[in-house]
Amino acid sequence: MSPSPILILDNQEPVRLLLTKSLEGAGHSVTALPFPEDLGNLLQEHSPSLLVLEDTELKRPLSDLNDFLRLNHERLPYILISSAPEISRAIEAIRGGACDYLPKPIDMPQLLKKVSSALESRKKESALLDRRRQFKTGKGLTFYKLKSPAMERVYDQASQVAMSPDTTVLISGESGTGKEIIARLIHDLSPRHEREFMELNCASIPSELLESELFGHEAGAFTDARESKKGLFEIANGGSIFLDEIGEMSLNLQVKLLRFLELRSFRRVGGTKDIEVNVRIISATNQDLKERVEEKRFRSDLYYRLNVIPISLLPLRERKEDILPLFRFFLMDFMKRYNRDPRDLDEVSSRILLEYAWPGNVRELRNVVERLILMEGDQALDAETLRSSLGQDLARGDESMDQRWARILGNPLPEDGVPLEDLLLQLETVMILKALDETNGNQSRAARLLKLDRDKLRYRMKTQNIQKVKS
Repeated sequence: MSPSPILILDNQEPVRLLLTKSLEGAGHSVTALPFPEDLGNLLQEHSPSLLVLEDTELKRPLSDLNDFLRLNHERLPYILISSAPEISRAIEAIRGGACDYLPKPIDMPQLLKKVSSALESRKKESALLDRRRQFKTGKGLTFYKLKSPAMERVYDQASQVAMSPDTTVLISGESGTGKEIIARLIHDLSPRHEREFMELNCASIPSELLESELFGHEAGAFTDARESKKGLFEIANGGSIFLDEIGEMSLNLQVKLLRFLELRSFRRVGGTKDIEVNVRIISATNQDLKERVEEKRFRSDLYYRLNVIPISLLPLRERKEDILPLFRFFLMDFMKRYNRDPRDLDEVSSRILLEYAWPGNVRELRNVVERLILMEGDQALDAETLRSSLGQDLARGDESMDQRWARILGNPLPEDGVPLEDLLLQLETVMILKALDETNGNQSRAARLLKLDRDKLRYRMKTQNIQKVKS
């Protein structure tokens, strides 16, 4: 790989020769010239990766040079060499866009170090820009890029916020909409993409263990802590951490997370030493956090800290134009993975997919496709096969839930099996709606009828998109 070109602009020939000899001796490609009348044409001709400027005989104010480079060559870094003794000169250069500053007389080892650092930064930035260009064209993805207006807006938001590597992001949406994919996308398009991306579901770990998972612990901090352990914040240092279902985090731990966001430091459980790390926090929720703030179940100050950039994912039923492309994407993926013959949808099957509500969103769609490929072998993807996989049991759409359950329980199970998870989900929805109907929408009384606490009822209503009738 050829070295990145460096352009030196200095009106003194001895200085140009000295800099050229030193930089070429370090393996760099160098062109050294006096200041031109037309800087724009010179930059276009040589396309340097780095400028090294001597400003003593610069014929334009430094502020004009900064404005010119920012407007016409925004990504071009430059190092300013100056004999001016004022520290304000260095401050003006750095604020205006210079990547570094070096006073005269020139310290050559220091210059070589600064040049190498600038070129490495340039290289990383160019690679990152390539990643973003590839993403815009849909190349280099580990997932299918959707074309609906709603998802295009999400991708634009993710791409924009990725450019700011420290900003916190809160992704909201129903379960199964792909929040973790958007979180990873933000990480992959950001300067942090070479470091760790750590995921943690706050609802999957008991509250008393969650603190240790996040912050780590010292040996002896609790009964089973036989040795010290790093938490995810330490492991993800320099990278990103994705906190899913953040609304399930206890109030006590919310305080500690808020402190971390304010100070960017923490202590391990049982520790006395503050540990500083640099991570971006991306959180996600399928709940209404504003509502939880009003109920005093989530701290308002933490909510506003996390919600700097909000990204909302619509459920699949509200972006139906994504259903068929996603189905075909998963279909091709699983047919290849399980070595099945190519198949496609007919018009009736396509209509069934579009009319189905997809309560489990993209995750349910993916599971349905995998089940079709695994369980149906090489059978055609006709309406009967598809309805069976969706739990719609073929031409019995007018059948009541009671009749359906009586038929299933009163007969031997079919050889091809029954979609138990889908059936249980439908039964749960019917029971919740029945309890709400009998209590005139009173969630507390409905929860008692179902022997659930109110929070669990609200969570199930939220994940199944059951609209509340009465608070």
